[in-house]
Amino acid sequence: MDYAGQFSVVMPTLQRSDVLRTIVDRCAAHLLLAAVFVINNATDALASDSPKVRVLNQGRNIYVNPVSNLGAHEARADFLAIINDDVPFEDGALTHARRALRSHRVRVIGPAQDAFNRPAHGSRRVKIAPFFSFKGSFGTFRCLRRADYNRISDEMRIWGGDYWLFPTQSRPNGVLSGYGFDPEMGTSSDSPEFQALRAAELASARPILMPLYWTRWWHRPVEYLDRVRKLSKRLKRSENPVAQATARGSE
Repeated sequence: MDYAGQFSVVMPTLQRSDVLRTIVDRCAAHLLLAAVFVINNATDALASDSPKVRVLNQGRNIYVNPVSNLGAHEARADFLAIINDDVPFEDGALTHARRALRSHRVRVIGPAQDAFNRPAHGSRRVKIAPFFSFKGSFGTFRCLRRADYNRISDEMRIWGGDYWLFPTQSRPNGVLSGYGFDPEMGTSSDSPEFQALRAAELASARPILMPLYWTRWWHRPVEYLDRVRKLSKRLKRSENPVAQATARGSE
């Protein structure tokens, strides 16, 4: 079967998200979607009647980074979208991400911080900007070419997947603005089990991740661009008290 120009979605779940079914159904109905791999880390089995949805019941929690590795291995489409089970998104986000990935300007695309809780209507300015520093929002919705997926180290199970994929790319990554994302967030990551494992992994992950930075030609130029962009925003806020108050409220 020809999956050229299409996405395979990889979605980990512990079945704790109230919007899991909604997101899976929406993905399955998307014209650019070849397949949706729901990788079920809960002990209760899941099933789907959709021919596009393939549920991989693990019977146990294999954790988020092994899920990404498994999904990337199983996928056959040109593009991957690794999407959290609690982040509803506008359909146009995938369409625009594919356009940018086809241009080869950027490698991994995630949502900009200002895309969260943005109303899905009204005027919009869609853009993908190169960036270096990112917040937690980036890991909730990641789009990339399947050929650019670099298998995440087996030593990292729940933390550091984004920090692995991000610096290992041959070209800069990008953040997408102009489409709305409306996450529940924290349905799994706020659990005591997750937090305990995350704390244990931080110490072991840092020696793996830190040597990856400053190894690609684009790291320093894009970091510099990030700093200039942030300084420009601060200067504009200082000149506009209303914008300054709004920015503080969104942080």
